[in-house]
Amino acid sequence: MEGNFCEMKILLINVSGQLSSDGSRLISALLKRSGQEVTNVSLARQEPLRYQLSEIKQLDHFLKSTDLVLIAVYSSYSIRAVDLTEYIHKEYSGMPVIWGGPHCVAAPQLALRYADGVCFSEGDQAVVDLVGKMESGQNYFDTPNMAFNVNGRHLINNVLPPFADLDSLPYYDYSLENHFLLDRKLFKITKEILKHRHAGYPYYTPILYALTSRGCPNTCSYCNNSRYIKMFGRNYMRFHSVGRILDELEHVLSLLAFFKLIGFADDDFFMRPKKQLEDFATKYRRRIGLPFGVALSAKTYSREKLRVLLDCGLRLVQLGVQSASQRTLDEIYNRPIKTSTTDEVVREIAPYKKKHSLDLFLDFIIDNPYETKNDIIQTFFYIVGLPDHVNINLFFLAFFPGTPLYQRALQDGFADDFSEKTFRFYTRSRVRYQQNYETFLILLLRYIRSKPMLRAYIKRPFLRVMGTKAARVFGAAFPAKLYSLLCEKVQKAYKGDRNHKFSGASVHYTASRT
Repeated sequence: MEGNFCEMKILLINVSGQLSSDGSRLISALLKRSGQEVTNVSLARQEPLRYQLSEIKQLDHFLKSTDLVLIAVYSSYSIRAVDLTEYIHKEYSGMPVIWGGPHCVAAPQLALRYADGVCFSEGDQAVVDLVGKMESGQNYFDTPNMAFNVNGRHLINNVLPPFADLDSLPYYDYSLENHFLLDRKLFKITKEILKHRHAGYPYYTPILYALTSRGCPNTCSYCNNSRYIKMFGRNYMRFHSVGRILDELEHVLSLLAFFKLIGFADDDFFMRPKKQLEDFATKYRRRIGLPFGVALSAKTYSREKLRVLLDCGLRLVQLGVQSASQRTLDEIYNRPIKTSTTDEVVREIAPYKKKHSLDLFLDFIIDNPYETKNDIIQTFFYIVGLPDHVNINLFFLAFFPGTPLYQRALQDGFADDFSEKTFRFYTRSRVRYQQNYETFLILLLRYIRSKPMLRAYIKRPFLRVMGTKAARVFGAAFPAKLYSLLCEKVQKAYKGDRNHKFSGASVHYTASRT
């Protein structure tokens, strides 16, 4: 890596399976604001996970005139970043490839196996400085928030304090200039492509995701936020001002008027004080007016805050339950939230469906090797008792590198040492750890809840009988292989129905971080 560049031409690649609404658009905007020429390419597809060499070669059109490649990496798609990096190093020797994104924040040493450098903290503080040094031929190996692989030696630099002045950042780059999609063929992104690719779960209408804060009130052992807590000492909460939020929304909507819903991607939107939410509600109703959704925690929920937002367009609430077992929450997930508290919040929000058309989505994590069958059955009974209109999201537990739960699973033999070569997309369709009757019941219940006709015939009393001790003893007599097969079949039936219903639209949904 020589660093002798001028008039930098940068290729910014996002390997996420969905068309980006994330920080890579901010990085693009920061670089453009500093005068750099940036070409954005998204590898936005769910499956197949790997890109063929013939697909990657299409990037030669840009690489031939590129000075620097930046790749936004998620652990689930890290193999794409590996393949791209190895291709570039082979075909364009000496071209620096820098990784950033959640995978690098969580485990920078893993990323340095392949990348020339990684950004392992907040990239908006580092990227302009990094590129500026490269452009002027300065030594850039001392750039804060960055780590570098220099002839096999890892240089890990200091971490800057959490960035506080969020309002000073540029708007996310939603321009159509120099934005491309690579999915079998290389396409210039148009409004129609953006519209189609943003029409995802749960309403399959174009959703604009916006991040208006940084930080999370929780310290969950499975979450990437644990790395920030380790770096900063605690997870600092920082917010955009209300005016700044609305200014950016108006700007994006003026460019892309097809968005019909705003999804606020904050870890917990209710971290804002009530007075600020009241200011937001008044101005949002007047200036934006679109329905919107938020994530919140049982920790921060209040009836007053909910009612403030209902009057200005709140139509979706996402809340993480994760497990109905208090033992699981306390001892495994490090989520000291009482199940009784969460249940009270759910019971209070659910009735707003009738009067305010408010949809409630609850997230649960299953297939956890640390759970007992008794833990699993508690989640089953909890879901059985929920009103039919409450929506259920099920996620298979993923051990993401760099998290405390990953380290624990590594020591206990539930996870192998991380390798991008063997890592797979985390939304698994097969049960790995809990091939048993209780886990099958949860998956079957989710399928039944998605089918109104089945709900009409299979009543709650019968479902409760299925979870009784006698039924579970009977179910335990069958081998794990049978439940592996049954779980896979009910998963395919559930996904198949949804894909058919929504004409092949993506059903992937990002797991709750609250």
